[in-house]
Amino acid sequence: MAKLKSRSFLWLLLILVVAGVLRFYQLGLADVITDEALIAFRSIGYIDFFSSPYQTTPWEWFSTLPWWLKLSFHDHPPLIFLIQHWFFQLLGQNIIALRLPFALAGIFSVFLLYLIGKNLFNHRVGLLAGLFLAVSSYHVWISRTGLQESIVILLILLTFYFFLKSLKDNSHWQWGIALGLALLSKYTAIVLAPIILVYLLIFNRQVFKDKKLWLALILAILIFSPVLVYNFNLYQARGHFDLQFSYLLGQKVSEWDYLPGKIQAGSFSERLKNLVPALYQGMLWLMFVLGVMSLALAIYRIFREVPRPDNYRDSEHFYFFIEKNRSVFLLILAIFFHLLLFLAIGPSKRFVVMVVPFIILLVAWFIDRQKKLIKYPVVIAVVVLEIFFSANTFLPYYSWGKENLTYSYLKIESYNYGYNQLNNYLVQLLRDKSPAVTFTTRYQFLEEIKKKALVKAEQQGRAEKAILLVYDSDMYDLATFWLFHRLMVYQGWPVVTADTYLGQGEDFWRSQGITDFYFFKILDGKMLLQPAGERTAQAQALSDQLLGLEPEIIKRPDGREVFAAYHWQ
Repeated sequence: MAKLKSRSFLWLLLILVVAGVLRFYQLGLADVITDEALIAFRSIGYIDFFSSPYQTTPWEWFSTLPWWLKLSFHDHPPLIFLIQHWFFQLLGQNIIALRLPFALAGIFSVFLLYLIGKNLFNHRVGLLAGLFLAVSSYHVWISRTGLQESIVILLILLTFYFFLKSLKDNSHWQWGIALGLALLSKYTAIVLAPIILVYLLIFNRQVFKDKKLWLALILAILIFSPVLVYNFNLYQARGHFDLQFSYLLGQKVSEWDYLPGKIQAGSFSERLKNLVPALYQGMLWLMFVLGVMSLALAIYRIFREVPRPDNYRDSEHFYFFIEKNRSVFLLILAIFFHLLLFLAIGPSKRFVVMVVPFIILLVAWFIDRQKKLIKYPVVIAVVVLEIFFSANTFLPYYSWGKENLTYSYLKIESYNYGYNQLNNYLVQLLRDKSPAVTFTTRYQFLEEIKKKALVKAEQQGRAEKAILLVYDSDMYDLATFWLFHRLMVYQGWPVVTADTYLGQGEDFWRSQGITDFYFFKILDGKMLLQPAGERTAQAQALSDQLLGLEPEIIKRPDGREVFAAYHWQ
């Protein structure tokens, strides 16, 4: 027994090391061009503001911020913003701080899946499940990205583990706390509620008479209560709830008429049509096939023992057909309700990845049931192919082979177009400097942030420089949030687009006290995510005015020229 435990520990340690390598290696490689820019931008100062003309926030609606606005955010609960805020406070405003909490959550999820597999079945299934999740391309992607789902998955698995534990020791408070934290991270964690409820209704109805269960639910509600208080006060002040609840309840909010995420979800028929492709396009093809086979076997095992109709008179026989396969049935429940969730909110890849750990658990159970002659070759094939598939997708500049066969379509969201190199240039340019000229903003809370930044810069002895940063408006808008809007809001640097610069003219900017001008123009057409016909002409017009200047060329590590940096005084 001791030898078995020692061997299992070593295997688990190796699995966690593999998970760490795939999640930490070149964590800062991909550009910040997805919604992680919006999450990180707000997390730095823990403010619900991102200067969008299409989706203003309550922070912009009040001249004086009410106390309750800091309890949540207009579109998401606050926990993940708070966690990322702590990492920025500890490590500074950089890409590693942006993504580190999500990478760590990915590794802890691997460990939790091992514990869940061991609890549901045996230590072999636990190890297999942990191993498969460690190398899963879908989970590696979400762990290397600053999107909420990596932490949401961790807290869902934590709730799931404590729920399983409560079935044995009748201690419910732990999963109550975990459920509250999961809901405080993102509303999609509500998928846990029907999973737990249906399972208890079928297998453990008497627990509803146990006050420990209700105390666990009260704990979850108490932890989630900041969001409830936020919504209560928002309704009192504006007559509607936050973005997600108002959309769910059909409340019309003029400030939120245009919601790209909701539009992209499509109609119900489109969601249904896109659901399966969202799964197999992100997963290794072999893992997807094994997932389908595992689900088919699980359903067959449960329903092959359905009693004959005349036995239904006896209530004890009513649940006989699933009583012998509780663990498998629980996984089927989890997968089923996740799929229903995706049909409700849209099968976006960032949502669909939430079901991957449960599919992997089912695959591990399926493989463990096979004979050694089949089991070991399949495990080796899955692990080797998944490691190659994940590494080929996320680590090199150019993936080898064919999309969906040797690398995932998720590659497009893990690519380095060159924005990170521009970020490095800006970091070096502004190092040990503080703005001698700043522009007044329309919101008092932004002025307070700027004032604190300027006081801190003075205390650090930074040299004042009257610099204006001008950027090509054809840059991808989410990238500019991380690159330029962050510098303007959190450090006070004057930042404008080429359009705004030309509209006012150089004399105007000099009259504001600017002495140093830096203009950043795109050189590589692949930096733009729109057709050439949709690009603006102002950046080219400004660069034409600067023909006498020799720009500094910013290159990606592969040598590709991506930006021209012009400087004049």
